[in-house]
Amino acid sequence: MDVLLSTDKICKSFMGNKVLNDISIDIHKGECLALVGENGAGKSTLMKIICGIYKADSGSIRVNGKIVNINRPSEAQDQGIAIIHQELNLIPNLTVAQNIFLGKEKTRGIIIDDKNLNSEAELLAMKLGVKINPDQLVSTLTVAEQQITEIVKVLSQNADIIIMDEPTASLSIEETGQLFEIINELRKSGKGIIYISHRLEEIYKVAQRICVLRDGRLVNTFITEDTQIDAIVKSMVGQSISEFYVKHTYEVGEVAIRVENLSCKKEFYDISFEVREGEVLGIAGLMGAGQTPLARCIYGLDKIDSGSIVIGEKKLKNHLPSISIANSLGLVTENRKEEGLILQMSIKENIGLSPWAPISNQKGIINKKKENDLANHSIEKYDIKANSPHQETVLLSGGNQQKVAIAKVLATNPKVVILCEPTRGVDVNGKVEIYNIMNQLLEQKKAVILISSEIPEILGMSDRIMVIYKGRIVYEAKNIDLKQEDIMAYATGGHQNG
Repeated sequence: MDVLLSTDKICKSFMGNKVLNDISIDIHKGECLALVGENGAGKSTLMKIICGIYKADSGSIRVNGKIVNINRPSEAQDQGIAIIHQELNLIPNLTVAQNIFLGKEKTRGIIIDDKNLNSEAELLAMKLGVKINPDQLVSTLTVAEQQITEIVKVLSQNADIIIMDEPTASLSIEETGQLFEIINELRKSGKGIIYISHRLEEIYKVAQRICVLRDGRLVNTFITEDTQIDAIVKSMVGQSISEFYVKHTYEVGEVAIRVENLSCKKEFYDISFEVREGEVLGIAGLMGAGQTPLARCIYGLDKIDSGSIVIGEKKLKNHLPSISIANSLGLVTENRKEEGLILQMSIKENIGLSPWAPISNQKGIINKKKENDLANHSIEKYDIKANSPHQETVLLSGGNQQKVAIAKVLATNPKVVILCEPTRGVDVNGKVEIYNIMNQLLEQKKAVILISSEIPEILGMSDRIMVIYKGRIVYEAKNIDLKQEDIMAYATGGHQNG
């Protein structure tokens, strides 16, 4: 295969800290190359150098065999390099076609030729085997449709080297499958794809080779079909995949929460279950199956149509989150950046954000010593890696941000904790640390509801498993000898319970 792009001994330091050390990789025509590693391994820095956002301290980049100087993003684009960021870069109040051709619109005189833009956008989409509505506002698109728009935009720039950063983070299983089909079409047309993901299982479905970065160095390059996932994990973090799921088993106590015949609009119907002290109930299902709305209704963020929630002896119905917190219920939301944290605030301020955190007096006046003590205690207890409690949360890695979000919820000392996608966008070591926090909760006789789209996580960390399909419970059982394919069969409507 012809080499589209290669880096040779790329080095980069920030304030004397070497974050990339002699990185040499290449990407071929018609190839998808996976780039994996923990947060802080150097993946993003390397991609920013390739895309002209950063300049390397030393080393070189070749495109089609020729050394090129890439000092700004426009120069990367001129070399046929494009990146699709995890947080998509589209203008919501413009149409699909207007976003695709932004800055390079064809005009009739001084008027933008929208008809021409729409036709060109449709033709580009056809090359991928997908359909788009070029007139549709981006603000009305699903995440998957926005991602397709970004890919078509890249094609309009004649990019031959396409970098995808965590492209499936917000996609359902069906949408992920569609993305893989698009990637295969891009490969067939001779494009080279650099694919960054924490989801190792999906890499085996899409990548031909896997490059592993650790501590700023390239430690291994694997041929995907010849490599077991355990070898990838060991290269990334120096431990086996069997050490991922560090679930401890504890003697269960009394029923901590009981959900009775809960229904909400068209989101879910007649949901009943209970969770005991020291127990994890794992709730699995495809994106949109109803598990997230269920968590929101239990917590009081959304209203229910019928049914009730019982915590201890207290029955809740159409309650507010403040009532939930007062009754020892905590929720870690799936979107930490928008719903779980205020990123511009410090770690200390985020952890003490809840009015129920034990840092203020009866008049609501914050005691600074208690606030500092709570933050320092949480940083130590949950192993939050930070310079100080005063550090802005936005400066932390994804895994440490998530631990701050969890610490904020646990500061109110809930007896029941709902964890929605607690390890989304978190690297391998960060996942293990979050699983250790779950074990701490169980040891303290807390009840945990784990909602996750990652079935290995559900299997690895749950005592009992419940599967939701189209808003209804289709399976519930103790987690004994259950297999991933069995859970997936129920989650996709393959067969019903019993």
